[in-house]
Amino acid sequence: MDLNSILGVLAAGSTANQIGNQFNIESNKVSSVITAALPTLIGAMQKNASTEGGANALAKALGDHSGDTNFNMGSVNLTDGNKILGHILGGSSNSIFSSLAKQTGTSSNQVSSILASIAPTLLGLLGKGQKSSNTSVSGLGGMLGALLGGGGSSNSGGGMGMGGILGAALSDKNGNGTPDILEGLLK
Repeated sequence: MDLNSILGVLAAGSTANQIGNQFNIESNKVSSVITAALPTLIGAMQKNASTEGGANALAKALGDHSGDTNFNMGSVNLTDGNKILGHILGGSSNSIFSSLAKQTGTSSNQVSSILASIAPTLLGLLGKGQKSSNTSVSGLGGMLGALLGGGGSSNSGGGMGMGGILGAALSDKNGNGTPDILEGLLK
């Protein structure tokens, strides 16, 4: 499992069309929001998994959503999706939604709806990856870091892969919950 395969499920034409039709948003904007948000979501989960309690909670969530690996708007529970986003992003949800909205030409409400729609499937895909790689609870942070191009993954070319570039660009070095690159947009 890699970032591109997750994007293939979550930002693909069928998924973007279903979400776009549900919320009256152009499918290309839906794909843009998902593509821009995915490293932030994975990075926030990696940060959450850096504590024992956070790793245990994430492992439970991945297990709870292990069957959610194929997106179907008809079966999406937006209430559950919003709860998932609350756990992943904590108190920085609104600032992240606002930043992503500015970046993608959408509204914060549209960003929130799109991300709530994909959240259960994202957890399902990550749970499937955890199971297939036999990653322990304590290894979740490393697995998520590897998706972003860090955390123990290696690139044969010696350079930084796209996930690494995105992970570095969307890092939160000051720990305030907002990716450093997006903070300039919030001022």
